[in-house]
Parts: sequence; structure tokens; C-alpha cells
Amino acid sequence: MKENRTREILISGYGPGKNNEKSISLYSLTDRFDILNEIWSDKKEAPSFLCTYHDICFGIRESEQDGSVLVYRRQDDKYILEDELVLDGGALCHVVYQPKNKTLYCSFYETGHIAAIKVENYHFTEISNFYKIQPAEMNGFSRVHCSALEPDGNSIFVTNIALDRIYIFDTENGALKINSNLNYIQLEKGLGPRHIKFHPIQNYLYLITEYSNEILTLLYEKNQGTSSLKLLQRISTLPNDFKGKSTGSSLDISKDGRFLYAANRGADTIAVFDINPDGTLTKIQDISCGGNIPRHIALTKDDAGLMIANQKSNEVVILDVDMQNGILSDVIARIPFFEPSFVEEN
Repeated sequence: MKENRTREILISGYGPGKNNEKSISLYSLTDRFDILNEIWSDKKEAPSFLCTYHDICFGIRESEQDGSVLVYRRQDDKYILEDELVLDGGALCHVVYQPKNKTLYCSFYETGHIAAIKVENYHFTEISNFYKIQPAEMNGFSRVHCSALEPDGNSIFVTNIALDRIYIFDTENGALKINSNLNYIQLEKGLGPRHIKFHPIQNYLYLITEYSNEILTLLYEKNQGTSSLKLLQRISTLPNDFKGKSTGSSLDISKDGRFLYAANRGADTIAVFDINPDGTLTKIQDISCGGNIPRHIALTKDDAGLMIANQKSNEVVILDVDMQNGILSDVIARIPFFEPSFVEEN
């Protein structure tokens, strides 16, 4: 790498606070993670999760009563807000974009809705789907937390933290359609499936649970129009000697598929796992997150650092990663930010 290379780190959170703090910011850092300057910021209400694609940044406004999706366009060193769409679902908490169909998929924690919204020329043009996952036996109680796109495929996987289920939908020109072969898989009650991520190379799906603080490894197989999910392993994300209250939050996987990282809120630790050839995990480290309540984690683009949005200590912390063995060590950067909940290298 060249010494003069710079990085851009995008952060969002639950601001503005009582002191009118920024709620989205773009920072410039050196290749060695020295902070250069804040390039751009905005003060939208509670943009707790972002999603980027080329010169587009999708954001949200999280509220218990409703929510908005936002689309920003990058111009030079800043983002310009191009469009905002208000939706009726409560606590919009996650978005993911499918470039092939130019569709943004939205998850609503408070009301259990999922939405598919068409995007053209930096504007929202059509709501293809907006409905609530509402099994009759649950009397309407439903909480959708996140979704993940099947790699190189046409399906989307959706976690429902209240129902302990992973739902699977097909997409037709972006619109959601119930998968007739495998609509959902039922997990053990009380796990609280939160975030999911596909292995970058193999056909494994990893799920972090909020309530039981575990990683579930699932084998995903698809053949001649049929699909299946098979549970291979459950493994704790908590240190062996931890006795307090904690909830799992988010996970990330190294680009070469060798290591998995998971965050614990309460224990305030990061668990590091080796990913074995059969997809199962072996824990190799527990380390402090460098703050309080690590709500979101993400590896840098080159896997040289693990970025941690420590919500209650008002700071994004970056830990050094040994890319040979996956081990985390020194804090190499601290970026002050009000209640951060998302971080990504842009």
C-alpha cells in the first residue's frame, strides 16, 4: 500500500442529541487510521443504519410510529439528499439494496413489516411490497430485524426476532414473493435471530442471536428450484466466565472467509472465530470492544481493522487485525460520535 492512501469512514447513529450533534458523518483517515478531518455531515433524526452502493447512500429515519427511507447522492466531497419517503411501519431499522432489480428492502422492528421499494435516478419510484409478517398464532406480534440477499441469486432472507424464524422470499423484478418451497425455518424459541450474513465463498449462512448470544451456522443448499437450510452448529459468543446480562448485536466475516467476528452488548466484547472448512466455528479470542454497547461492527475493506460502533460510550473504535490469524489487538483509532449505531468504510 502507498503511504499517502486515505480511507473514508461513514458513521451514523441516534442523533441529533440534546446538543444538536450530527447524526451522519463522513470522515477521512490515513491508511494507518490517523483521523484527517470530517468531510461531510447531516443531522437527520435517528439514521440508525445505512447502505451504500457506488455514489448512492441509502439511510433511514428510525421512529416507533413511522419511518423514512432516504437516498443521498455523492457529489465531490459530500452527499446530497435527493429523496425521502415516509412509510407507516414502526421502527424502520435496516435496509439492503439489490442493484440488479434497483430495489431497496426495508425491515421494521416495531411493527414486523417488510417493504420493497424501487429506485430510479436517485429517487423512490414505486412501493412494490409493504406488508406485515403476521402469523395468526402469534396474535400480530412480529418484529422484522434485518434481511440479507442470497449471493448471486434471487432470494432474500429475513430475520424475525420475535417469531424466532428466518423467512425466505423470492424476488421477481424486485418484488417480494413467498418462496413456495421453503417459506421459513423455525428456530428454537427464545433465541432472538438478529443479523445474518452469507459466507463470501461457501454456501453457509451465519446468524447472530440477540437473546441467547450465539452464532448459528446453517448450510444453505439450492438445487433444481428447491432450497433448504440445515442447522450445523450453535456456539456462544460470550466469554466462558461471563455471568451478567448481554445481548448479541452484529457480525462480520473476513473477505477470504477465514474469520468471523461477533459483538456482545453488555459483556462489551468481540468474539473472534476461525471458520473451519465444514463451515463450523472455533472460538479463538474474546477481547474488549473498547467501549460500551457495541451495536454494530464492520471490517475495513482490506480487513486491516475492525470498526466498532460503541453506542453508549459515544465513540467508534477501530481495533487492529492480524490478517494472518484473525486476532484483534490494539485500539488504533477512536472517533467521537453521539450514540453511533452504524459504521462502514466508504
